[in-house]
Amino acid sequence: MKRLLLICLVLCFWGEYSYAVEKQKDIEILYNRLLEEYLSDSVDVSQAEKDLAVMQTDGSWKDIDYKTVTFYFDADRHLKRLKNIALAYSKPGNKLFHEPELRKKIILGLDYFRIANPDSGNWWYRDIGAPSQYMVPLLLLKKELKREDVMRLSSYLVDKTDNVAHKGKNRTWVSVVLIHKGCIEDDYELIAKGFSSIASTIYVEEKDDEGMKRDNSIHQHRPQLYSGGYGMSLMSDLAEYITLANKTSFMKFFTSDKIKLVSDVFLKGTQMFGYREAYDFGTIGRGICRPNCLSNMSTYTLDLMKEVDPIHAEDYEAWKKHINGAAFPVPGNTHFWKSNIMTHHGADYYMSAKVISVRTNGTEMLNGQNLKGYYLPLGATNIMTTGHEYDDVFVAWDWTRVPGTTAVANQSTAELRWYLFGSNQFGGGVSNAHNGVMAYEHAYQGVEARKAYFFMGDAMVCMGSGIKAARTQEVRTSVNQCLANGEVTYGLSGHTYRLMDNLSDKKIDWAYHDNVGYIFPQNGSVTLRKAKQTGTWRELEVTASEQPVTKEVFSLWISHGTTPQNEDYCYIIMPDKPLSYFTDKKFENEIKIIANTEQIQAIANENKRQYAVVFYEPGEIRFSDDLVVAVNKKVLLYIEKKDGQYEIAVADPLYKEESVQLSLNGEQMDITFPSGDYSGSSVIKHIAQKH
Repeated sequence: MKRLLLICLVLCFWGEYSYAVEKQKDIEILYNRLLEEYLSDSVDVSQAEKDLAVMQTDGSWKDIDYKTVTFYFDADRHLKRLKNIALAYSKPGNKLFHEPELRKKIILGLDYFRIANPDSGNWWYRDIGAPSQYMVPLLLLKKELKREDVMRLSSYLVDKTDNVAHKGKNRTWVSVVLIHKGCIEDDYELIAKGFSSIASTIYVEEKDDEGMKRDNSIHQHRPQLYSGGYGMSLMSDLAEYITLANKTSFMKFFTSDKIKLVSDVFLKGTQMFGYREAYDFGTIGRGICRPNCLSNMSTYTLDLMKEVDPIHAEDYEAWKKHINGAAFPVPGNTHFWKSNIMTHHGADYYMSAKVISVRTNGTEMLNGQNLKGYYLPLGATNIMTTGHEYDDVFVAWDWTRVPGTTAVANQSTAELRWYLFGSNQFGGGVSNAHNGVMAYEHAYQGVEARKAYFFMGDAMVCMGSGIKAARTQEVRTSVNQCLANGEVTYGLSGHTYRLMDNLSDKKIDWAYHDNVGYIFPQNGSVTLRKAKQTGTWRELEVTASEQPVTKEVFSLWISHGTTPQNEDYCYIIMPDKPLSYFTDKKFENEIKIIANTEQIQAIANENKRQYAVVFYEPGEIRFSDDLVVAVNKKVLLYIEKKDGQYEIAVADPLYKEESVQLSLNGEQMDITFPSGDYSGSSVIKHIAQKH
């Protein structure tokens, strides 16, 4: 009996020992992977020597303010210097490699920062910014330190994952700090908690809160579209840390259903907002106030996803090739009903329209950033064929002329004070995955309008009706405002001209610039301009450079006068077309404007048997003698005739109706709308054509 008990104790001890060995093995795998990643960074040895020369005996620098608490964080420079010095110490092949005195100074610098614990009025620096920088030199030196030194220095890294307010990208940030702390301290449980926290961000958030959405868009800072910026960074983190966990026990947190959701958000969401090297400026929030803000997803991240999601490896490779110049691999139309935006890809162009509603926070001004962004969610459009149309143009923008928006020509109206929440109930879209419509009721800054964006074939038809404003400065609808690139040509009274001098309030037929044509079927009063514009980044962000920056900008807008009453507009954008398409007027038989009133906006392409309508009120529209549509509620409709059927896409722009009664050529039918988290999305019906 004693012998049996002894055997059991030995086996139990051996099991625990083996388990501990396996856990330590996983820690070593992670540590070595992180070490390899950091050692791949470049190091500035010359700068490290300069910084070491002026480091004070207590490990601080005289030119850094560690005590004054402001909204920003001057002590951040201390950590950046330490990281560069630690890299110089850790990377073989440079003269500072493994210098004993250098190691002492890095420890001194880390200890000084830990004890001083500099503060900031911005919580982000305390919880995320400083720990994220502090952890790197400490991890680099881990093997060079005594255990008591490791634990003392690592005490600065505090677990913030229990703070439920940290969601989305903020949660992955604090989780990454915890994973590093666990690797530094050889604490398996801390690492596991960090990975579990990262995995907790991978779910569909159905409430008006931060996270991944049912339509594969991403929200951050309330119901605000952030698939660029925070969202793109979140997805990069997921790719990186799932890869880091691969072939370790920490992979258990990333179940197959979570990997599938990550895949869907990457390929059906994040990918759809990009074009070649660029990203939609409507998805990056307040990041628009920074230079070089429009980068598409990193191809390095896409390579990681090929390993994380091997079933879709070819899709990630096709995405990479597109970023490097190939045609877009999955052209079509996508309505993100949770985020009030629609994207439309051709093989070699991109267009989008972003609107607002009571269900969305359109944009934000935080931390003194995005000071002029008020109009960004109010019908803004992106139009790209090269992907460089908006590169850093924002510094020189007239922010009352954001492309696609209708606004007062008063710069103060563009000032953004905080979050911009929508006040209009009517705002949504409808799509059959190939074509679609976005529309909303605009009542902002004293201007009222009903604005719609029809994506049909290779065209975007922009329409506005019921434009009203009390006597004020000029009200304008901006058609585009992008970097000038090459000649500008236009058509007027049947003749073609090259723009030599800027045109003001001319009733032109069409204009052409940088592989994009603009058609004006109603001959509105158009201003066409190619001119230098100057601004500073400081005007957009309080701490940015005051150095004036000048850009040559192409601008095109329609004037509605100073006291518009029931004014309207209509223009058609056709990208990726040669100039001859417009000089020869090949566009004339493509799209027909059926209605542009306060009640109904509708277009048709009879050649392709495509029809679309926005019903702001219940009503009837006659597209042709054999196609008459009536509805009893406010709805959005897209219709195609094909294969002896009508394919009808219907959506509720109010997100609250249960159904709509639709009459198609006199035949009545009830269509039930999606509910719950799918409210506002499109329902597709097929109805046989009657002859």
